[in-house]
Amino acid sequence: MKRFIYKVTGLLALVLLLTQCNKINDYLKREPVGGLSELDVFTRYGETEKFIAGIYAKMAERSEWWPAAESTNKTFSYAAASDEAICSVQYPNGPQIFTQGTFNASNNPLDRWNDFYAGVRKANLFLEKIGMLAPQNSTQASGKQRMIGEAHFLRAFFYMELFKRYGGVPLVDRVLNISDSLNLRRNSAEETVNFIAADCDAAAQLLPVEHSATDWGRATKGAALMLKAKALLFGASLLHNPSQDKAKWLSAADAARAVADLNYYQVDADYAGLMHKRTARNIIFQSNINQTDWVHFNFIPSLGGQARVQPLQNLVDAYDMKSSGLPITEDPSYDAVNNPYANRDPRFYLSIIHDGSAFKGSPVLTYLNAPGGNDEQRWGGERRTQTGFYLRKTVDETGSITPNAIVGDHFWIFMRFEETLLCYAEAMNEYLDAPDQSVYDAVNQVRTRVGMPALPAGLSKEKMRQRIRNERRVELAFEGQRFWDIRRWRIGTEVMLKARGVIIDGSGPAKKHWDNEIETRIYKPAFDLFPIPQSELNKQPALTQNEGY
Repeated sequence: MKRFIYKVTGLLALVLLLTQCNKINDYLKREPVGGLSELDVFTRYGETEKFIAGIYAKMAERSEWWPAAESTNKTFSYAAASDEAICSVQYPNGPQIFTQGTFNASNNPLDRWNDFYAGVRKANLFLEKIGMLAPQNSTQASGKQRMIGEAHFLRAFFYMELFKRYGGVPLVDRVLNISDSLNLRRNSAEETVNFIAADCDAAAQLLPVEHSATDWGRATKGAALMLKAKALLFGASLLHNPSQDKAKWLSAADAARAVADLNYYQVDADYAGLMHKRTARNIIFQSNINQTDWVHFNFIPSLGGQARVQPLQNLVDAYDMKSSGLPITEDPSYDAVNNPYANRDPRFYLSIIHDGSAFKGSPVLTYLNAPGGNDEQRWGGERRTQTGFYLRKTVDETGSITPNAIVGDHFWIFMRFEETLLCYAEAMNEYLDAPDQSVYDAVNQVRTRVGMPALPAGLSKEKMRQRIRNERRVELAFEGQRFWDIRRWRIGTEVMLKARGVIIDGSGPAKKHWDNEIETRIYKPAFDLFPIPQSELNKQPALTQNEGY
């Protein structure tokens, strides 16, 4: 009887084991495509479109508005982790992790290693299996080619984000299985850039120049070409090109020129409308998600906002004088104490709210002991400005906050044509011994379309470099670019150590403005790259950590 029970028990255990193995195998087959078999997904056009849409969704798992690990506090912004701004509050995973240098291989709010490799895997799966799809008509045939182009673009996009953070990373162009060696070495920075560029070239061959309204947000030929230009620009920059190989700069310039040569994109003079509209000829690639929370967190406190991104004097000083087109340090008419906001670059007034600015038709007062004014707290507004300034750019002034609703349009732009022109100008200037007319023309298109004078003739290569870098700083302010520019140019120890605001004395007949150091920050050369996550180093001994961690 006992032997019979043992046999039955053993048989049941074997059945359970086989059943469990079948379930595991079934899960491994189904998991990548959301519960459907690969046959279900890649032989049905509608399901294939849903799959590619799911790869786009990997881009949005952490918003570019709030790029750190998601939390209800939403304190992290690229601006407040750079020399553009501070955050009005400090919660875990806030920008102070970067400005005080406390991030490490086990604690990095901007770590996206697993997120982006998950996106790479989905793109690889798509590219491996798309051959199973047999189009039923010409629309599906062209759609299949478009989706293949999108998959190449998305894989390049994820690798570009990894490259910006970690430098050279392991390059995987197929779906890895359990039987494969998962102990992967890092590819070089140059290999990573070349891989991204090749994917972008493949995408550009298959993607249209524009989409209809139903497909807004999908990658286009211009997006693929611009992503290639950005990758080559990063690869040519000092961080990854310490010997300053000029051929890399020329490749970056040629890639940016290819975007312009489409003859589709144009500069847009509506600087105030950035991030608040879906159609404009300067938009190359844009998110479909309307981040209305940005209103709540960045409206001035009297209107129910929390003013979490507060611009620094460091950035204010970067705006040129309008009449002369010169930096404030070179224009004798600039009056830092009595009238510092007069005659400045028009983008200053469209980006930053200063003392006396109007917002929604009312004056905003930020001087010491201002009587009331539009920076008083309301509905739990977090606090008054600590810097003397509030954020205007990226904040929809037509939006509103009530106890029951938030209204406003906030669509993040990943790439726009003005950046293309500045990429070309930077790369070509670095390639040449002295700037040629094409460099001037590219920068001046950006400047003159907002009413700024053209650059003065006769600039040296070094002077032009300064002007281009400053132009990027003011044109792309609060768009998540400065954070990465600081790193690829390796200037963090020059620009990140002091965060400054302004103190305004309004007690006399005329207001006096005084520079005010708000905080001392920490920046080391090692911070130009992020640490490889410790969890990945533990799993993959072949990986090597970035220097300084």
